[in-house]
Amino acid sequence: MLRLLKIIVPVMALALPGTVLAGDTVVSGPARVLDGARIMVGDTFVRLRGLEGVGEDLYCGEGFACGRWAVGELKARYDGRLLSCFGHLSQDGAQFMAFCRDGRDDLGAAILRSGLGFATLDAPAEYRDASHRAVRLRVGLRAFGGAVLMPGAQAPTPDVQATFGNNFSHALIIL
Repeated sequence: MLRLLKIIVPVMALALPGTVLAGDTVVSGPARVLDGARIMVGDTFVRLRGLEGVGEDLYCGEGFACGRWAVGELKARYDGRLLSCFGHLSQDGAQFMAFCRDGRDDLGAAILRSGLGFATLDAPAEYRDASHRAVRLRVGLRAFGGAVLMPGAQAPTPDVQATFGNNFSHALIIL
C-alpha cells in the first residue's frame, strides 16, 4: 500500500496546474518560513528550487530594510500553512531541494508574482515570467525601485551608480 501511495501522490500532483513538479520524494506539513528560499515543512528543512534567498540583510533605496520586510511578509502569508513539497536531496545530501505547493498554488511562483523573491538563472520559465511581471508592476521588493543592497553582489559600475543615485558598494539593480 505504501508503495502505491508513493506512486499515486506525485502523479496526482502533476495533474495540478502550474510548474511541473520534479522529484521522487514528497514532504507535507505545516510551514515555517526561514527566509525567502528556505522553509521548514514539518520537521524537514526545504530549499525552494528556482528561488534566490532573500534574507533579512537585504536593503533597498536609501537604507530601508526591505529584506526584513519581505521575510516578514512571507512569514505572515505562509507560516502554519499546510504545504506539499516534491523534490530530492542535493548531491551532497545536505539539502532537500523542492518545488512546493500551497493547495493548488505553486509556492515559488506565488512568491515571485508578489515580488517577494528573486528567480534563479536556472528557474523554470513560469518563475522567470512571474519575476519579470513583478518588475513591470513594481510590486514587493520592486516597489522600492533603484538598487537593492545584497551582500556578495557585484559592485555596480560608476555610470549605474550615477543613474540610480546611490553609493552602495555591492548592489543588485532591479529596474
